[in-house]
Amino acid sequence: MKDKEVVVLRSSQKDILIEEINKKLNEKTKKVHLSVRPTINILASILTAAPNVEVITCPPSLYERTPKKIKEALKKIGIKFEPLLLTPGRPRSHPNWKIEKVYELEKKGYSAKEISEKLGIPLTTVYYYLKKSSSGE
Repeated sequence: MKDKEVVVLRSSQKDILIEEINKKLNEKTKKVHLSVRPTINILASILTAAPNVEVITCPPSLYERTPKKIKEALKKIGIKFEPLLLTPGRPRSHPNWKIEKVYELEKKGYSAKEISEKLGIPLTTVYYYLKKSSSGE
C-alpha cells in the first residue's frame, strides 16, 4: 500500500461497514474516507484495525453533521478529521443538450406535458427544470 493511498469505506450499514473496516484496514493504513457520519463505535473499529491512521475524511455534508465531541476527540489523539468530496453528488440522468431543449421548447410555447412526451423525460423532471429555471438557480 502506498503512503498516500486513501482507503474508501463505502458501506452505510453498520455490520457491513465493520466487516469492510476489518478487511481493508491494517497497520499500514494512513488515510481513511468514510461514506457515513463517524460514530464512536465506527472510529473505535477504525483505530483498532488501523492504529497508525493519520487522517479520516468524509463528505462535507456529513462533516458538518458530525458532533463537535467526536471532532475534538480525534484532534486530541492527533488524527486530522477533514471534509473531502470524492464524488460530486448524484450524476444527471439527462444530458445537458436535453435539458437545454426543455428550456428551448418552453420558450416556443410548448406545455410541460408536450415537452415531456417530445423529449422522453418524465413530466415531474420537466417541471423540476422549469421551476429551477424560473427561480434563477
